[in-house]
Amino acid sequence: MTAGIDLITHRAMKLLARSGLALAAFFAAGCASPTPVAPGNYYVDVEFTVAPNGRTTDAKVIKTNAPKELQQEALQDVSRYRAEPAAQATRGRRTIEYNVEAEPEKKQ
Repeated sequence: MTAGIDLITHRAMKLLARSGLALAAFFAAGCASPTPVAPGNYYVDVEFTVAPNGRTTDAKVIKTNAPKELQQEALQDVSRYRAEPAAQATRGRRTIEYNVEAEPEKKQ
């Protein structure tokens, strides 16, 4: 993650790209200030199955030092992985790293 972009805003922008309804849902939620993820370096080890059709299934967090928000983000990212079709299902494991930087102080 880069400075100036918090996790919730990043997710909201991804949703906006998918559906116009996401914008309505975002504003209906009151645009409450999200709880920011503390600055730091985080990792999420995710194990998953690659089905014969190349889609990932059964993703689960194996080991992490990340807060729940980043764990959910990692699981969503893994669920979007696509591999070449194969004769049989295989297991995979990935470590996803996040570098969350502090928000720059706003000038008043």
